[in-house]
Order: sequence, then C-alpha cells, then structure tokens
Amino acid sequence: MSQIINIDSCENIINFTANYVADSSNKLVLISGGKRPFLFIKKQLANIKQAAFFSPECYTNDEFIESTIFDNTSFTKVSDLEAAFIIFEIIKKHFPYLLKDKLSFVSFVDWAFEILYFIEQLDLEMVSGDKLKTIKANAEIGYDVPESINELLKNIFQIREVFHETLDKTLKITKGYSFLKAVSFKASILSKGFDEIILITPFYLYKTEQAIFKKLYNASNLSIFTQGNPKEYSILENLYRQFGQNIVSGKTKKSDYKLNIYSAFDDQSQGALLKNLIWQYSDKQLDKTIVIVPDCQILQAVVSEVSGVTGKYNIAAGYPISKTAAYSLLDSVIEAQLSKKGDYYYSKDVIKTLANPLFKNMRFFQDSSMSRIVVHKIEKALEESSGTSLSGKMFVSFQEILNDTDLIKEISFSVTKVLGQISNQNIVSILSEIWASFFSSWEKVDSLYLLSDAISTFLEKVYRLSATASYPLNVETIDVLLSVSKEIKFGDLCKVKFDKQELFSLFRKIIKDKKVVLPGSPLKSLQILGLLESRNLSFENVFIVGMKDSSLPAIKRETSLIPKDIMYALGIEITKKEYEIQKYHFNKIISGAKNVNLIYPDNDKDERSRFIESIIWEKQLAQKDINAINVSKFVLPKFSLTQSLKKKYSKTKEIKEYLAKLPYTYTKIDTYLNCRLKFYFMYVLLLDNNKEVGQEISASSIGSFIHDFLKETFYDGLTSEDVQSTTFEKYFLDTLKNKFNECASFKFREDAFMIQEVLVHRMKMFLHNEKSRQYRIFACEKGYASDIVLKSNNIYTLESRIDRIDEFDNNFSIFDYKTGNVKANIVSRRYFENLKIFNRQDIKKAITSLQLPMYKYIFEKSTGLKSFTYGVYDIKKADINLFPQEDEIYAKCLEIIKFLIDEINQEDYFEFDKNDSTNCKTCKYFYICR
Repeated sequence: MSQIINIDSCENIINFTANYVADSSNKLVLISGGKRPFLFIKKQLANIKQAAFFSPECYTNDEFIESTIFDNTSFTKVSDLEAAFIIFEIIKKHFPYLLKDKLSFVSFVDWAFEILYFIEQLDLEMVSGDKLKTIKANAEIGYDVPESINELLKNIFQIREVFHETLDKTLKITKGYSFLKAVSFKASILSKGFDEIILITPFYLYKTEQAIFKKLYNASNLSIFTQGNPKEYSILENLYRQFGQNIVSGKTKKSDYKLNIYSAFDDQSQGALLKNLIWQYSDKQLDKTIVIVPDCQILQAVVSEVSGVTGKYNIAAGYPISKTAAYSLLDSVIEAQLSKKGDYYYSKDVIKTLANPLFKNMRFFQDSSMSRIVVHKIEKALEESSGTSLSGKMFVSFQEILNDTDLIKEISFSVTKVLGQISNQNIVSILSEIWASFFSSWEKVDSLYLLSDAISTFLEKVYRLSATASYPLNVETIDVLLSVSKEIKFGDLCKVKFDKQELFSLFRKIIKDKKVVLPGSPLKSLQILGLLESRNLSFENVFIVGMKDSSLPAIKRETSLIPKDIMYALGIEITKKEYEIQKYHFNKIISGAKNVNLIYPDNDKDERSRFIESIIWEKQLAQKDINAINVSKFVLPKFSLTQSLKKKYSKTKEIKEYLAKLPYTYTKIDTYLNCRLKFYFMYVLLLDNNKEVGQEISASSIGSFIHDFLKETFYDGLTSEDVQSTTFEKYFLDTLKNKFNECASFKFREDAFMIQEVLVHRMKMFLHNEKSRQYRIFACEKGYASDIVLKSNNIYTLESRIDRIDEFDNNFSIFDYKTGNVKANIVSRRYFENLKIFNRQDIKKAITSLQLPMYKYIFEKSTGLKSFTYGVYDIKKADINLFPQEDEIYAKCLEIIKFLIDEINQEDYFEFDKNDSTNCKTCKYFYICR
C-alpha cells in the first residue's frame, strides 16, 4: 500500500530509513536525490542487523528513470555536446535565418546549449505542443525581447519536434527526453519488479517525475518519506496535493542546537577561523562533523587550512578543474598552439609549459633532474642578457633551439654532473621527445577525434613519467579529462574539421565548468561537502563557510536566451523555486545538529547570507532583544612593515672603498634619494631580477626603440634646415618603418600594426615640432664624465650619457628624451625655496630628479662650454619641458648632489627609512629586505 510518511526536520532521516528497511520483508528499492545517503543507510543497517544481509537496491532519481529507458529500449545517452551539434544541424538545415552571422558550430555553440537547456526543461516539465503554439502566436505579435529571441520562439515547437525525431531515428536520448518517454510506461515496468519503492525526502519534482511516481503511487508500490513541516514550504505542501494526500503534521519540534556566528574578512581568513575552531576535535568528533562549502571558490582556502589540523577528511564539494596543475599543463600546451606563428612558438608560452610542476618532475631520462635542467637552461638562453643566439627572442622554433650548440653543451654538462656522462646526441634525442610531446604532436590536430587521441596520449605520458600518481587531485583531474576526451570522440561532430582557434575554444567551453571530487571515506573523518551533497545527511557538528548572499542561496541563472516570464508561463519554475529549495536543505542540515557554526565574509564587497539574517531576526523576535545573537569577529594578527624590514646594512671597509671609486650617475643618485636600501641592493650588491622570458612589450622596450631610432635619424651635425626638407621627412618615416619591421620585439606581435600606428603618429608630431625650431645638433647619445669636489675635499666621478645637445648662435641646449609620462613641474618652488637644511625627505618634496642639473654640470665641466637651457623632451606631446633657469636653483641642486654623495660615502649604514615605504609593495626587492 502506498503511503506518505512525514518526520520532523530534527530527526535523523538516515536512521529512520534504516530502521524502516530493517523491519520490512518486502523487496525494496531506495531512491534519493544523491548517492551519498545510501552509504550511511547501509552502514546503519549493518549496525542494526549485526550480521550479513542483502542491502536494498539504490538509485538516484535520474538513474531510476533513465535505467527504465535503457532496460526496455535500444536508446543510448547522448552527450550535451553531441545534442547541441544536432540542434545546430537542424537549425542550419530547416531554419538557417536563425543562425544570423553564427555560421560555424563553434560560433553558435553557446546558443545551441541554451536551446538544448530550454528543450530539456520543456521535456522535463511536460510542456505540451499546444502551449508552445500559444508562445509562437505571441512571438509573432512580438514579445518585448530582441527580435532573434522572438524568431526562435516562433520556431521552438518545430525545432523541438525535429530534435525528438532525430533522437528517435538515431536511438539517442537526452535526460529530458528519457523522462518524457518514461511517463508513457506502465507502472508494472516502472516498478522493476520491486514490492516497494521508497522515495526519500523528495522536494522539488519535475512534472515528468510527478507523473511517473504518481503511477507507482496509484499502483500501491510507492512509499514517500518527507521531512519537515509541509505547511512551512509551499513545494512540500504541493507534493501532498500532487499525490492526493491530506497534510498530517504535528507541531514542529524546536531545534535546540547551539548556534555560533562568526565573521572573517576574506576566504583565507575564513579558512583560518575554521581551522582554529576544529583543531582540538578528536578523530571521533571529526567523524560527526561536516563542513559545508556553498561556493567552490573558497574550497582551496578551506582545504589548505584544514589540512594543517588533520589529514583525515573527505571532499565532495567539487574542486574547479581549472585550478589543478594537470589541467594548467594541458591548457598551457593549448595556449602554445594558439599563439604559434608558423614554425615559431611564443617563448613565454614555451617556458610556461615547461615550467609547470608536473613537467619539471617528468622522468625523461632516469630521473626528473633532466626536466628541470632543460627548462632552466632554455629559460636562461632566451633571456635578453644571455648573449646566446636565442637571446631576447619573443618567438622561437625547435630548430633554433637545436642549432644553439652552446645550449646543448650547457644542458649536457649540467646533466652529466647530476646523472653521469651523457652525449650531446642523447640530449638532442630527449629534447626531440619533449618537443614532440608538448608541441609538435599537436600541430596537425584539426578535429575532436584527433584532439581526443592527442589528449589521451599526452595524459598517459604525463601520468607515466611524472609524479602525478602521488597527488590525488591531479589523478582525479586526469580521470575527468580522459572521460571528456572519450566523450568527444564519438558522434558526427568528432569528424568535423575545425581550425585551431575554434577547436581549442570548443574544448575549453566543454571543460570550463568541470569539477573534481577528491577521494576519501564518506563514512568517517571530516566531511567537506557542498550544500546539495549534504542532502539527507545528519551530523552533530555543522560548519558552513562562505555564507555570503551570492553563495547561499546560490540562485541558478535564468537562461539568457528565454525570459523568465515566458519560462514561468510555460510552467518551468525550478529557478523560481530555487530559493525555497536551498532554504529547505539549509534548515534540514542545521535542525538535526547539536552545534551549528556559521561563518561569513565581513567586507565591503560581500553581503552576509539572508539565511543568517533570518536566524538572527528569529532569535531577536523570540527573545525580544536586539542583542540576542553575538557575532564573533575573527581578526588576523597585524604585521608592521617597519618591524619586518631589516634596519641596517653595515658599510664595511671594503664597501666604503668600493663606493669611493664608484662613478655616480643620475640614476644612482635618484635611486638613493628614493630608497637607501634599493641603492644598496642595486649598486652595491649588484642584485637585479632577470627579465621575464617572452614578457609583453613594455614602456622601456618602446623607449629603447625610440632612442635608437632618433639616434640614427637625428645625428650629429644635423641642422634644422636639413629637417625642413621634404626628402628628410621621407627618409625619417621610411627609416621608422624599416627599423620597426626589423625589431624582434614587434615582429611577431598580433597588435604590431597598432603599435606602429601610434609610433608613426608620435614621430610625425615630433618632426613637426622640430621643423619649427632653429638648431644644429652638437652631439647625440654622447657620454661625458667629470669630477666633483665635496666639502670634505673628497673627489668623486660623475658620468652621464646625454640624449641630445643642440647648438644655436653659440648657445647650447641639453635635452633628455622621455617616452613615458612627464611631470609638468620637475621642481616644486614652494618646497625648494624653503629647503634650508638638507634631508632626503625634504629634498624629495622639492625635486623629482637631479638628472638635468647633473647633465648641465658634467657637460660644462668636461667641455668648458656653457649650457643656457636644459630640459626634458616629452615625446608623447612633442614638447620641451625646460628646467628652471635661475642660477640659484642650479647652485642649490649642485649642493644637494654633493650632500647625497657625501651621505652615501660617509655614513656607516645603509638604513631603512620608514618614509621610503611608499613604493615598497611594488619594489622588486620587497621580499629580500624584509
């Protein structure tokens, strides 16, 4: 006899179900929204029976219905990708005007998935053809939506019909269509020969599910266990009506769990707070503890903190595959193919691929040392400062790597020191294997079939030669990737030819939302689950982390294709009910607990969950006290920057001797003025970061190009009359074009034409300004040096390389080309005039750079000539920004230079000044001076 049994939300549904099954003599089958509860039910049955027993059959809702189709028909499940392709082919053949400009499958695939989702919902909710015809009629009048949506709605009835006909013809089936077909089956087939079917705490049922289970209910085969007061949830109340039952529910028991609410600033601090709360838990207590993570984005922070307390945990919250090393390696291989130009690979993507931790631990020759040596040596060879044939190459071919005999010898020498003698020929052979595996074997991939083979071969080699097997997350990632690669190998779509951009874009679309589940024991240890994974489970200790309002409740997106009002009019309401569904599961998991701990982010970006707000309001109302609930705030310890930085570096005798002989340039003086420690690291210890291989073109790269170009075109002896001629302008622009085309930094860039346009525009402005001036170029990019005597009578050397010196009527002008942003005022007169006693902080306020007065001093001292004007030539604006010409300002600048050189040499320490900390966070020496 069919029945609906309701239990209170405070009760344990696992124990209730296990006791019911243990007392029954029927042949039973259990149906639940997820598989996890079945494990706990079987465990509880074992505890009850204390002997061997036959456990009941168990299905999820989807498995129960789909298995009915597969057991009684010849249909097979079609993948979403293949179903989307079928829809694309239908529209291309029957409704081509709907494609608009999306003529390829890849360009249409997002729409195809949206249409597939819509048809799935129509099938699941048993939306009739008549309803769709009404929608069509309204669409012909015109909904207040884009015309393309109206066109789709006019034709959705026919598209769905043709889609179903195609599935029937090919014996393929989707989830929605399988549910729709199962509705027509008799109860005797649906019951699968079981005496009793138990549906455990259903909440929202699609109309197809309602029809299927109603048949079983009418045939006296179905028992439904519900939990919670139906009068509190409209969906649960409607469930009773669907099955023709009166609501029988006693007074809801009052939950007596202990509640704690905590706030923390961000994801990591929430994880740290969780760690602090569970660190004293015993293994026995952890077995009764669940951590619910509504948003997988916080999962990494939670796991990283929890793993510092216990290694015994099981994760089923779904970790984003995109954050794993195995996927990042595959994705970097794909990126290298997309950025490839002919036979040349983008150097940055080559190094990114080879620097992946999994590659660096692959055993291509005896052990993984070989891989690490290879990537290190290739990376060093590609650096601009390496001096090799590969130096500074933005794009590189494998043949160029092999032709660099010094590189091969370097690798051979280093490998020999670690692994013993190895020949250059063996090195070439191993490099060829590496290049084939990660680069060349992917070059001819032009279909999903070939992509599937490439991925399978690649992942098999990575698994076999790397340490992947030691890291469960990467093992699970490879398993997911292999599963996807098998899925894309079948069907008509796998034979379609794509260009690389489309093919890899399609693969990334397929994989972007995939998640991995870390293995562990679901029956013991700490459980880390998503909200839906916790359905029908009960734990004494419940922690919910990341309770921001965008995560809990996490309202599923409305389809971007069909407006929600149209969906609701068709009876598709699952999104409309999503809030109630999540509220129900949230209340169930906390109602059965003894200790509930809710943690939310407290910052300007996130709002705390409305579920927390509801609990607080209920407590305040019950106790008539606005302070009924206390929120504990988690505060991370503060670290003072001045405390973490080193105070002093002693100037030893050797350092002072070195400083006395050091030639001083304006960059050294300016660096010291801004930060003593930076000067120490750069010019005493001679520390500098290597330039990143293949880095994006920077302002300094463009600046170097312009300086080199102007040195060649505005040369010594050139006059303003020469510049004003039409032949010079042609020579100037032709030279710019030729030098640009020959420059390796620009040669292979996709946006090179844009950079060239900007450079041509700026150089035309520069040339226009030059034509309006009178001069003869006295010197260009010329170095000068002179001595400077301090008050202590110590003599030091000053050096400079001046971009340009003009002469007109025996007057000399000094200019420094600037391609970046130029400050309007090099000198702040207000601070400069009040600068009586020198100290670094006041000097920095008074003047931004001592470059120009140093240039003037060095030029005049070394040549005996007089400079009347000196300034910055702003290339962006084609304008000259002159330094103040007053003799008093120049004289004071010289005194400042002497003061700073004297301080560099005379004091006993390079000492940190807290007033220099403005740029600490962006300084490349930040970590070595802490």
